[in-house]
Amino acid sequence: MRAAERTLLEDMDTLRALAREAGDLAVSFQRGGVENRTWNKTGGSPVTEADLEVNRLCAMRLQAVRPEYGWLSEETTDSLDARRKQRCWVVDPIDGTRAFMRDDPHWCVALALIEEGRAVAGVLYAPRQGRFYEAWTEGGAFLNGQAIHVSGCAAEAGCRLITNEGLVEHPSWPEPWPHVTVAKPKPNSTLLRMALVATGEWDATLTLAAKSDWDLAAGTVLVEQAGGVVTTHKGEPLVFNRDVPAQRSVIAAGAALHPLLVRRTEIVGIADPQERAAPAAKSTEQDKMADTPKSQRQLLHIVFGGELKDVTDVQFEDLSKIDFVGAFPNYKEAYDAWKSAAQRTVDHAEMRYFILHAHKLLDPETGDHHHI
Repeated sequence: MRAAERTLLEDMDTLRALAREAGDLAVSFQRGGVENRTWNKTGGSPVTEADLEVNRLCAMRLQAVRPEYGWLSEETTDSLDARRKQRCWVVDPIDGTRAFMRDDPHWCVALALIEEGRAVAGVLYAPRQGRFYEAWTEGGAFLNGQAIHVSGCAAEAGCRLITNEGLVEHPSWPEPWPHVTVAKPKPNSTLLRMALVATGEWDATLTLAAKSDWDLAAGTVLVEQAGGVVTTHKGEPLVFNRDVPAQRSVIAAGAALHPLLVRRTEIVGIADPQERAAPAAKSTEQDKMADTPKSQRQLLHIVFGGELKDVTDVQFEDLSKIDFVGAFPNYKEAYDAWKSAAQRTVDHAEMRYFILHAHKLLDPETGDHHHI
């Protein structure tokens, strides 16, 4: 056995043991043995004490056994220096936090290993479901020790799809979708959706929104080793651990169905998260995002989001349901809040967040226009 293969198998042993330990720790918070405080991050997505404790456990174990590997986790402040290594651990302490908070069993601990941008090993443990998924390069994919394989579905019509029901029914598609079976309700956890594709219980999962690397890495190796294909909705392979650790979208499906879903959805315009890291754009952002000097007045930057009627337009479906993230005195703070909301929002195809730069205010009493 080659040294690289032996190392990968040793890393899988580490991931298996840690996933079970981390899952048991998370369950202890649900069982009332430990206080599980909750609060919202910037942008409104929830986090619990359990998320943070599981994250601490994973960091301690993984960084001790392989200190030379990089580290990327949802609950750790991102550091390019910390993760830009040949191999990098990728951790989602609890994928499906909202489900976890309401005592829904559809959540999991997700651990993965990335090597030069590719997911090479992954473990998903859903302790409340009694499901333990694992996969590694050239090793196959397994559920509770039994080999799994994606479905052989080769047609859109009649396929079993995990996505938003509203996405399939939306009238803006140039070619209406045929009848498909949509999961109701769909699991809150993106990774568990991918796991259900890997087992063949569902034919595909589709997300037309940006997802972070920790939402996809373990699921990607699982689907691929089960004989499936995972790309963006434009058919681009997922390359992990880039400057911005996120992907513009995801389609996971069997090899026959996958290209049909790409053909249908590739027309949707979704920005590549890496554009935010392009050299030219970065220079512009740095100028725009500079903190406002104290000597200058504070300007108004409003971050908000809502469900769009059409992903190619800016008309909102219901103005009464606008998500107001906050008002900020400079672009940097507004951008940080927007980024958090845009990346961490619960999967919704038509949900979009924006920054409004107010430059003119109207005084309704006097009719005066105030330019700022």
